[in-house]
Amino acid sequence: MIQKEIVALVVGVLIGVGLILHAIFPRYEWRAIGENGAVIVVYDRWSNYLQRAVYDDQGHVKPNDPFKPF
Repeated sequence: MIQKEIVALVVGVLIGVGLILHAIFPRYEWRAIGENGAVIVVYDRWSNYLQRAVYDDQGHVKPNDPFKPF
């Protein structure tokens, strides 16, 4: 019985630490660029990829392929 409680406590602590680290170090960062914010650039911090998406006049998104700058 005590061993199950210890395992549950360890799993709970690991999940809590994972949630805190995810909040401190988010994976994605994005910015709206342009005069009217029609271009969005998304940066993936974990894999170092950038992706650009452009909204056209009808409101449709045209994403570009992700690319790795370095």
